[in-house]
Formats: sequence, structure tokens, C-alpha cells
Amino acid sequence: MPPTDEAAKSHRPAAADPQPVEAPLTIKDLTAVLVRHYGLNRGRFDILIEFQIGVGSVGPSPDARVPTAMVGVSKVGLTEAKGADSPTTVDAAVVNPAPKRTRRLRS
Repeated sequence: MPPTDEAAKSHRPAAADPQPVEAPLTIKDLTAVLVRHYGLNRGRFDILIEFQIGVGSVGPSPDARVPTAMVGVSKVGLTEAKGADSPTTVDAAVVNPAPKRTRRLRS
């Protein structure tokens, strides 16, 4: 029998049951992706995450509101690692080695 609801027609999982396209990245994996994105070949880097914080009064009904803080990720980037490595420090030379130079022979 053909699918009848919109989620089945579009081949997407229902909103209540989202599934990742692939296995989620670890923070260290994401750091390596950013090193490659920025084209870095030397140095040690850590991920930099900028948070945005909002406050308000939230609850399931107007009578049940409570003071609330909400935190969201607003930016992601890299910072040079200083001192000892953290568990998420990435060496750019390992995850994004510089291309090898080829020697041209004169004829």
C-alpha cells in the first residue's frame, strides 16, 4: 500500500523520530573538519564555541511560569592550542597534511 502521510511521501522520518544522516561527529572530529575547512596545515588547535544566553519566564501555562535561562550555540571556530593538549586538541599536520611538492625534471 502506498504511503499516505507527508513524512512517508518525502522519505523523511517523522519529526518526532529524527534520525542522523550519518553517525554524529565527536567534538574532536568537528575540530578536524574545521582545520581542513580553513586549510590549516601546521599548528595545534582546539574548537571554539560561542554561546548565546537568553533569559525569560517560561512554563507549560501562564500560571506555571518559572525563571528560565536558555543557551544556544551561536558560532563555532578554532583557537590555537596553548600549553598542554586537551582531549579535543587536533594537530593540523596530522589531520590536514600539506600537499607534497613534486619536483619537475629539466629536459
